[in-house]
Amino acid sequence: MLPVWLFAAYLLVTYALHERSRIEQEALWTARQVSLVVEGELSNLKTVLDGLSRSPALANGDLLAFGAEARRLVQGTDEVITLRNLDGRQLASTGPELASDMSLTTPLTVDEREQLKLAGILFGNVFAGHRANEYRVAVTAQVSGFSGEPLFLSESFPTERIRLAMLPAVPEGWTVGVGDREGKYVARSKMHDQVAGRPGLPEYVAKVVGRSGTFQSQNFEGNRLLAGYYRSPYSGWFYTANIPLSQVQAPLWWSFAQIGGIGLSALLFSLALAYFVGRRFTKATAELVGRADALGSGRAVEPILTSVAEFDTIGQAMITAERAIAERTRELETVLETVPAAVWFTYDPQARQVIRNRFAAELMGLSPQPHRPFGKPDLVIDTLAYKNGQTISREDRPLSRAMRGEETTNEEFAYTLPSGAQRYLLSSARPIRSSEGSVVGAVQISLDISDRKRGEEQRQLLVNELNHRVKNTLAVVQAIAAQTMRNASSLAQAGQVLSSRLVSLAKAHDILTRENWSGADLSALIAAAVEPHASLDRFDLSGEQVWLPPNIALSFALALHELTTNAIKYGSLSNATGSIAIDWKLQGAGGDRVLELDWREKGGPPVTPGKSGFGTQLLQRVFEGKNAGGVKITYGRAGLHCAFRVNLSEER
Repeated sequence: MLPVWLFAAYLLVTYALHERSRIEQEALWTARQVSLVVEGELSNLKTVLDGLSRSPALANGDLLAFGAEARRLVQGTDEVITLRNLDGRQLASTGPELASDMSLTTPLTVDEREQLKLAGILFGNVFAGHRANEYRVAVTAQVSGFSGEPLFLSESFPTERIRLAMLPAVPEGWTVGVGDREGKYVARSKMHDQVAGRPGLPEYVAKVVGRSGTFQSQNFEGNRLLAGYYRSPYSGWFYTANIPLSQVQAPLWWSFAQIGGIGLSALLFSLALAYFVGRRFTKATAELVGRADALGSGRAVEPILTSVAEFDTIGQAMITAERAIAERTRELETVLETVPAAVWFTYDPQARQVIRNRFAAELMGLSPQPHRPFGKPDLVIDTLAYKNGQTISREDRPLSRAMRGEETTNEEFAYTLPSGAQRYLLSSARPIRSSEGSVVGAVQISLDISDRKRGEEQRQLLVNELNHRVKNTLAVVQAIAAQTMRNASSLAQAGQVLSSRLVSLAKAHDILTRENWSGADLSALIAAAVEPHASLDRFDLSGEQVWLPPNIALSFALALHELTTNAIKYGSLSNATGSIAIDWKLQGAGGDRVLELDWREKGGPPVTPGKSGFGTQLLQRVFEGKNAGGVKITYGRAGLHCAFRVNLSEER
């Protein structure tokens, strides 16, 4: 019914516009017709004035004779003829008194003279007559006096004459008014006695602009009018034809009422028909909506049973779409569950609700939930994040920044989990944008680089340790070389002794290297130190298993080397029967362990204290400052006795 009503409204609007245009044209035509009738009547007066202007009495300057002639001309009428000069002084008048018409005793204005010059006749403004409640208008023509001076000859009459003249031209139901150049009423077809000589309503008169036109305004009674006006170039007066708007709009409202009644009846019929026919569409639509909700929430879409073919087609399309979405979802879930990277999605502006894959859950220390559907959001766990050693707030992390439209690439973060475990992640994040470009979500992908970071730390630690040990080894080699050269009697001897000592040091390094510089077993260290110089059969070793720190192991290797070489030169290994007993034990426990090692020679030549050589100095300096006594050397009758007391907990 809506198109029918719209078409009817279009017809009504077209009709209303056409009817308004017709009435406006009729108003303009009526105003013009009234002007022709009124000014035709006034033109008859100009004929009278033209006749008087050729009067011999006027030409001879006999004003009394001229006045008598004028009185005879208007005798029996209510017209008044007046003759005046340029200053407005009356020279002759047919009225009861010389100055009866006060408007005819004032000089003409500049505009009135210009109008008189152009038109040859001047229609004056309305003025009050000598009778009570009588208003008059005058027609003025310019004539020549006895001496050729210009004079003004006027003929006035009551405005009722104009009203009577225009009544035949006024259509039924219309109101026609005539106004002078000052906007005062000259005549009105209705209520003439009440409005003649009065100014028109300012709102009404202000709209009379230009030669002709139409407008809407109120009249004296407060009724809305449609008015057409015409301003005469001949008289300067304006003529208005008015008709009440209610009268103009009455046919239109009647048409509206008829069409509205017919339309309402048709609407009621169509609503009843729509109710019975639309029930089947409503049921099918409800089922279609239910399946659309199922499709949106990821549930299975059931076939729709309906007689509406279009809805059935849409239902089948939804089933196909649901299967395709389910297949793509399974593929995506498989990829996200398989990829060795943590993935977080969020559609929360605060990035507090997240969707995570299995790897992300395990990385954050969460227990797996095998039956949990993928895509259901969870709250983020409370972790501490650091970047370059600085604490990073939740708002400055990659996922939150992506929700603000930022992009991050390969940024490293350290996370401390609620359990206390620490993870190192390499993270990248991107915003998810709608087709219009606005941010609707965000995704973050992170790689676990904890092992790599720990490896880097371990490598750095090993490099630092290697640098430290190389420096220590070089310092030891430098000291050995300096002492060897200082105590050698010849260059060849120095080379031999230095080479022997460096070999011993290298053996100790080999043992430590095999153990990744974590330390060395004391028994293995003793064997490595003495085997290059003497057979182990001549040594009696006894003691528990002791693990020496790296620096102490190097010191013992040098000390044992010096003791072995001295024993070969001067002690129990200088003959074929001597032997050496090495025994050791640990005192204390935990972090206060002290190693006590005794080197005892027997079966060799008697030994006596002599000049302190490099070997003796080395033994004393290597363990100098050791807790629990350091090194003590005794020269007994049975042989050399060297006692070591070393705190194994001391950092070297």
